[in-house]
Amino acid sequence: MKHALICLALLAAGLFCNMAAQAAPAFPQKEITIIVPYSAGGESDMTARKIAELAGKLQIFPQPVIVVNMPSANTRDALRHVAGSKPDGHTLLLHHTTFLSAHALGTVPYSYKDFAMVGQSLITPNCIIARADAPWKNGTELLADAAKTGNPIVAGTSSIGGYGHIIFEFYMNATKSRDKFKTIFFGSTTESATALLGGKIDIRVQPTGGAMNAVKAGDSKVLTLLTEKGMPQFPGVETLGSLGITNVPMQRQGLWAPKNTPPAVLDQLGAALEKIVNSPEFQEFAASKAMIAEFIPRDQWLTYYQADEKVYEQIARDVKKAAKK
Repeated sequence: MKHALICLALLAAGLFCNMAAQAAPAFPQKEITIIVPYSAGGESDMTARKIAELAGKLQIFPQPVIVVNMPSANTRDALRHVAGSKPDGHTLLLHHTTFLSAHALGTVPYSYKDFAMVGQSLITPNCIIARADAPWKNGTELLADAAKTGNPIVAGTSSIGGYGHIIFEFYMNATKSRDKFKTIFFGSTTESATALLGGKIDIRVQPTGGAMNAVKAGDSKVLTLLTEKGMPQFPGVETLGSLGITNVPMQRQGLWAPKNTPPAVLDQLGAALEKIVNSPEFQEFAASKAMIAEFIPRDQWLTYYQADEKVYEQIARDVKKAAKK
C-alpha cells in the first residue's frame, strides 16, 4: 500500500511538471523587437542596433532581435505602443532618464512605473560645449565673465523636458547662476550645433559623444563635463565634481518591457543584456561614443530611478515657478 501511494505521488508530480512545462513555453517564441522612440542615426538608435547585432553574434537567442524606430509625438507613440503590447518579452523599449524629466514636467503622460525594467545598458553623460574660438577655457571662466559683464550667456539645449534641459537646470541651480543664462530650446543637436557655429548661441548642452566629434573636427571645445568624475576622452576638462557638486543625475539608458511581463522572462532578458553589455565589443562601442557601458540589474536600477525622480521633480517645480515670472 505504501509503495502504491509513493508511485501515485510520483506520477502526480510528473503530471504536474508536464503541465507546468506546457504552461510556460520556452522564450522567445518569435523575434524580439526593440522599439526606439527616436530617429535613426542617433545614440539611442545606434545603441539598440548594437544590442541587436551582438545578440546575434553571441547567439544569445534562437530568434533574431530587430530594431524599429518610432520617433513621432515626442516619444509618446513609442511608449504607447510598448505599454500596450503583450507582456511576453517580445516587444521591448530602449529608453533613458527622459522618462523622469518628461513626466515631471507633464510633457509625456507615461512614467517609468508604467513599464517593467529589464536592466541598464549605458550611461550617456552630457557637457557644456562652446566654439573653439570662445574666450573661456572652462565653465568657471564662463561664469566669471558673465558676472563681470552682466550680459546673459545664451545657451542652447534640447527640447523642454529632455535630459539636456534638465541637467542644465541642475547645473544652473548647483552653481547659483540661473540669472546668468538665457536658454533657447532646439528640437535636435544638429540644430543647436548649427546655431552655435553660426554665433546665434554662446554655448550648448551636448551629449559627450557628439561633443567628442565636434572637438575632433576642431570647431568646438568642452568647457565642463556635467558629471562627478572625469572621462578619458576629455583629459583635464572641468567636471561638476571638481566644483564640489555631487549627486548629479545621470542619463541612464536601458531596456524596458510592458508592465506585468513575467519575472522569469525579465530575468532571461536581463541576463542576455548583461552578457551583451559586458562583451568587449559593446565596451569598445560605448567608449568610441564617449558613453559608459555599465550593466545594472533591474532591482538596483530601480533604486537609481527612485532617487533621481526626487531630483527631477524638484527641478520641474523650479522650472514651472520660473515660467510664471
